[in-house]
Amino acid sequence: MKSELNTQYLNLQLKIGGMMDRLKSNQGTITEKQAQIEDLQQKLTEKSEELAKAKRRLKELEKNFKKSDNFAKIVASTDNTAVPTAELKQKLEEYITKIDHCIDQLRNP
Repeated sequence: MKSELNTQYLNLQLKIGGMMDRLKSNQGTITEKQAQIEDLQQKLTEKSEELAKAKRRLKELEKNFKKSDNFAKIVASTDNTAVPTAELKQKLEEYITKIDHCIDQLRNP
């Protein structure tokens, strides 16, 4: 009887030791995963900020594009007026060049 109890006791100790090893291993894995989650959350925050910046920049470019569109209408409507169209056309070309530059910057972040 003592022999059986002693054997059961030793078996239980082995099982408990195995469980403790698995527990320590799982705790290490959990710690790693928590660190990965924090890293990914930080990256998400950075990307969200980049997206917000890009959206603001896009609005600014759209606003500037609308201004240049207005200049195009002015140039087109001044064919029969005394306003010097050469100056207006030059200003329009400047805006188009700036817009093209901005578009290139957005394509190559």
